[in-house]
Amino acid sequence: MKSAQERFLEQLPVESISARVAEQSGHDRNEISALMNTFSNESRITLDLVIDKLDPEKRMLEVGAGLCLLSLFLTQQGFRIVALEPALGGFGLFERLKAAILSELSHIDLTVLDKPAQNLNAKEDGPFDLIFSNNVIEHIPDWHDAMESMVEVLKPSGLMIHACPNYSIPYEPHYGVPVFRHFPSFSRKLFLPSGSDPEIWDSLNFITCNEIRNYCNKNNLSYLFRKELLFNAIKRIDEDTAFRERHKGLVATVASLIIRSGMGALIKRIPPALSTPLIVEIRKSQTGAK
Repeated sequence: MKSAQERFLEQLPVESISARVAEQSGHDRNEISALMNTFSNESRITLDLVIDKLDPEKRMLEVGAGLCLLSLFLTQQGFRIVALEPALGGFGLFERLKAAILSELSHIDLTVLDKPAQNLNAKEDGPFDLIFSNNVIEHIPDWHDAMESMVEVLKPSGLMIHACPNYSIPYEPHYGVPVFRHFPSFSRKLFLPSGSDPEIWDSLNFITCNEIRNYCNKNNLSYLFRKELLFNAIKRIDEDTAFRERHKGLVATVASLIIRSGMGALIKRIPPALSTPLIVEIRKSQTGAK
């Protein structure tokens, strides 16, 4: 599956798409190519998130599909998947690039829902056997409502998998800076480098592992937080050049030190509530889990 994804990504006409979008938007071609490469890399990580759960008989929903690269690939491979990516409106770079990719790959019959997750409707959209997202939940202001809507379109036997930062840990991974989640404005002034685009920061809800646990317990949902996520993130920083660039400086140095010193075995023992990122599996049930 992963080798097939690599072939799919390698065959993307990045240069021609970048040239077309550059002409439409006025943005630099290299900037557009870099954005495509970033989303390509994220699609690899998201595939890892769900690869053991894929089944051609299951109906799946990718929440926050971005440029839809993973959903396009899985559709090409014969999986039944719907991509949810809210339309931002206007003619921004992201919207133009997504439209160009969907146009270029229009022979792949992918269904795209251009609505926010909180507007999912069981009658119109559901049901789904598997719902998943990667680095999306932290950007939804009313994530409780979004979770409720996703549960509504989930089959009784279905599974949700969500990956996002755990802001109980005072670290913001999109910018690679510290953050005090209860004081986001102060943290922004103190830690966000000058010249940084604050758009992502302003979209964050600073969700935590405990908040998700409390939500599940309150709504009779069973949940399981995957372990060893902090170690995997550290390993990715050490091995993934693009990801390392995002976390350059002290974080990257410490990651390299941990991997090379053999401290990884200790890091693996840190419980999910005290590590970031988090991956949670959620099912409809009367029993909570740890």
